[in-house]
Amino acid sequence: MKPIEFYQAHLEAVSRSFALCIPQLSPPFRDQVALSYLLFRVLDTVEDAAFADKQMQVRQFETFRRFLREKPSREEIARFGAAFPSLSDGERALLSDTEALIEDAHELPRPARTVIFSGLDRMAQGMALYAMRPSPLRLLDLEDVNRYCCFVAGIVGELLTRLWALGGGEPPSLLQAYRFGLFLQKVNILKDQAEDEKAGRFFVPDRRELLASLRTDAEGALSYLVALPRNERGYRTFCAWSLMLGAASLAAMDGPRESRRAQTLALFGRTAEQIEDDAALRHQFTELMPPLPDSPARAALAKPESETRVLRHLLAALNPRELSALGAMTTGQ
Repeated sequence: MKPIEFYQAHLEAVSRSFALCIPQLSPPFRDQVALSYLLFRVLDTVEDAAFADKQMQVRQFETFRRFLREKPSREEIARFGAAFPSLSDGERALLSDTEALIEDAHELPRPARTVIFSGLDRMAQGMALYAMRPSPLRLLDLEDVNRYCCFVAGIVGELLTRLWALGGGEPPSLLQAYRFGLFLQKVNILKDQAEDEKAGRFFVPDRRELLASLRTDAEGALSYLVALPRNERGYRTFCAWSLMLGAASLAAMDGPRESRRAQTLALFGRTAEQIEDDAALRHQFTELMPPLPDSPARAALAKPESETRVLRHLLAALNPRELSALGAMTTGQ
């Protein structure tokens, strides 16, 4: 694999928060997580790019999936990168190194490669399903939001958990891993609502209902964190920093959008000092979380995608009861 500095440079360009969190991990887990995250960001770029032709966007997802099955040639990766419309400098730089990322992924030990490729493949398929919806993309109800977040963030929680467990640890439940991902993704959706809607992506069917749903996700995310062994300081810190930053971002959501790097570093310092103290972590998280509204549950609407394919194949890591608990399917389906 490339030196960690290679990954770190890309992380700092596309996600400063993860660029701070990932170095807390120990190799080889650290390097595998950094590589996985950058490959997930390539998929994010496919999802977010303003393709004029939806079929072209879906073909990009399929091309990426093919790269996972068989290591591509340099020419194939060049064609993949050239098919994108306008991109940010960080995205363009990431795409220019896709060949190196794919090459490193194919050279991983088989257990890690299997975990990473499974997550990437299922996320690509899930994103492609939503990409085929009529423009502008509009999530229909809370169940739709939960289902979408399972694809784009719950699978990340699953991947992290499975990768960490390769080191011999007893992992937390995958249900809580998905809740961790859903909590962070919903915070981002709420935080970026105005920007997303300006770009034609309507991820918030009902803001109050979505805020209310965070209560259960937050509890599950915190349970995931404290289920990790207390002597697992690196992964605990990685998870705790992400979780506390999510809570702080939620509390500051209605304020001005400005850099809070000094406050973030101070928060990370306080969290690291008590990383083995479950009670202190619970207290800090509770202090950071703002009050959340109540909202009555509403009947789910019909979705365009086949539920059998979505819930029994792409999200096959969870059983129907767990998917129902996440709000991604209706009980009894």
